[in-house]
Amino acid sequence: MLITPKAVALRQNLLELHRAIVNFERRDYERRSGEANAAAFLRVLIEDQAYAWLRPLSALIVQMDEETQQPVAEIEAALFDETRALLKLDPAGTPFESRYAWLVDQSPEVAYAHGGVMQVLKRK
Repeated sequence: MLITPKAVALRQNLLELHRAIVNFERRDYERRSGEANAAAFLRVLIEDQAYAWLRPLSALIVQMDEETQQPVAEIEAALFDETRALLKLDPAGTPFESRYAWLVDQSPEVAYAHGGVMQVLKRK
């Protein structure tokens, strides 16, 4: 559970980033496979290994909503560190990093959302 305004802003910006990525991927999928309703595409995201690279970001967002007995400051610091580590733009990195770097380069919406997350991470 997030309490500080900075942590809430991080979550909101990560959700916006996730939404931009999913929208881009859906347009790409529909261009190749035909139109899919929201439920059908959600099933594709969950079941198709081609989208397994996105799971670390999805899991990070879910983790932000989990209840825990740990001190809030400790949890939030760890979440910020994990976000910084995950959102590296490395074309030669992990499957997430390489696909993410490509998406930031290809999609203005993803690049804008990435910038929003980076701004939150830079705040003191």
